[in-house]
Amino acid sequence: MKETAHKLKSITAFEISGDCIVNEFERLASDDENVAIEAYTNITRKLLTEKTTLADYLVQLLAYSPSKLIEGYIKKEDSASLYAIEYDVSVIKELAKMSAHKIKDYLFGKFSENFIFSLPEYVTGGFDKNADYFIKHISANGSGIYAKYKAFVYQASQLVPVENPDPIRLSDLKKYEAQRNQIIDNTRAFIAGHPADNALLYGDRGTGKSSTVKALLNEYANLRIVQVDKKDISCLPELYKTLKDNPLKFIIFIDDLSFNENDEGFDILKKVLEGSICSRPSNVLIYATTNRRHLIKETESSRMGDNIHSADEIDSSMSLSDRFGLFVTFLAPGKEVYLEIVRSLILDRGIIIDREKLDRCAERFALKRNGRSPRIARQFADSLQSKLALGIDPEKL
Repeated sequence: MKETAHKLKSITAFEISGDCIVNEFERLASDDENVAIEAYTNITRKLLTEKTTLADYLVQLLAYSPSKLIEGYIKKEDSASLYAIEYDVSVIKELAKMSAHKIKDYLFGKFSENFIFSLPEYVTGGFDKNADYFIKHISANGSGIYAKYKAFVYQASQLVPVENPDPIRLSDLKKYEAQRNQIIDNTRAFIAGHPADNALLYGDRGTGKSSTVKALLNEYANLRIVQVDKKDISCLPELYKTLKDNPLKFIIFIDDLSFNENDEGFDILKKVLEGSICSRPSNVLIYATTNRRHLIKETESSRMGDNIHSADEIDSSMSLSDRFGLFVTFLAPGKEVYLEIVRSLILDRGIIIDREKLDRCAERFALKRNGRSPRIARQFADSLQSKLALGIDPEKL
């Protein structure tokens, strides 16, 4: 057991030293009976609680552990790094064979306590992965938090994983095909390593700008999204440094983009987009959404100013918009397009209802909310589905 503990401390390629199971296996070698028994109990509790085998747990541990060494090996193969990776996997494979029965035999031989044989047992399972499996996995999915999570927010100079990102798919979005196809084609080019543009999605609220960006995440396996708040735009150069050596592709997502007069974020974003502060890494794009044609909010003083001042503000605002190579406009739908969106959503949900009644209810729902949009259409579909499930007349929506 002491040899196993020493081998675990010698792992080089995978950064797993802080893992609870690994730590407990190291503690099993303790000469203190209480420490060793507690370590075994903690291992068993953890595996039984998570309803997993030891082997499966260890496969997941390596697949999602940070590994700068493997990321470097993927970019430039070398024999020393490959040996380190193969060595680590061999150590973990040995550990995966450590059955509960074998550990209890070891503990009894060391402490001669009969109760040890009555302790609960975990399931060992089978570890059938080799070094090549983990190299390919990290090449396709990244390592560490990038392998485990697909969406992040950037706060206080830290990437914070999003546990449950929006599951929306492109197929859930109705109409606006021409607009979405521009974003999709640009994203596909980006993922394939071809030239691609930063994108600004402009238009009325509720038309699917943000949903289009979020849906991309669920379509492409090696794409990640990092949402950056407007107040953190000054941190973009720092974020670039964090992401630039990662094998994955990243979209930096800035939602509802607009600026007040003299906002330093405005000038920083301009400089970042044109590369005068730092060049954009080849694995990063910026996608932003806005409801404003002019990104600088008009103030009372500017409205009362002269025409030259107003023209200068418009020119300044447009100078930022122009730095996005792709500008896509989403406008509020007319009545018929709105109703087509509603009908399509209802069809997807398998709801059967008279079309005239559906249109009438959907239009009344929109009028109560002061406008038509894909968002309103989806809210109506949710409300209709709930009412029908409860046996309530949809005319009462």
